[in-house]
Amino acid sequence: MEEQAARAAEAVLEPGEIVEIAIWAPFGRVSIKRQVLTAAAVSVATAGLFTAYVSPKRVPIILTTKRFLILGSKEGLVNDQAESKVVAEMPRSELRAKLPRRRVLNVVLELTDPQGTPAGRMIFTHFNKRDPDRIAAALGQPPTSN
Repeated sequence: MEEQAARAAEAVLEPGEIVEIAIWAPFGRVSIKRQVLTAAAVSVATAGLFTAYVSPKRVPIILTTKRFLILGSKEGLVNDQAESKVVAEMPRSELRAKLPRRRVLNVVLELTDPQGTPAGRMIFTHFNKRDPDRIAAALGQPPTSN
């Protein structure tokens, strides 16, 4: 899937820009309100037998020599397909990453601006735990506050 995302990104690259990292990961957050409403609706509908967990949708994320890109995707029968459409972008020079936080079920990578202000969040499973380390190393860390 990463190769397909990298190929989709080629159509939106600027002259001289090179894809360094292409991954699929959930980006952003799901509101507490949506989580509670979904869990309640499923619990009521199944008489308490099941509950639901809501998470952000996995999207193709491309880190190039110049930019951080989030591409659009369309759902396929087996796998999602990356589209050559930029949904969000940020100059790479304006983005940093805190060290990944390892949790019991996942790994969280917080993105910030150069001053340390939060700019985004990605959550990875332990199956692809190498990806947050690669992105954090490529972007560099924000300044630490004393």
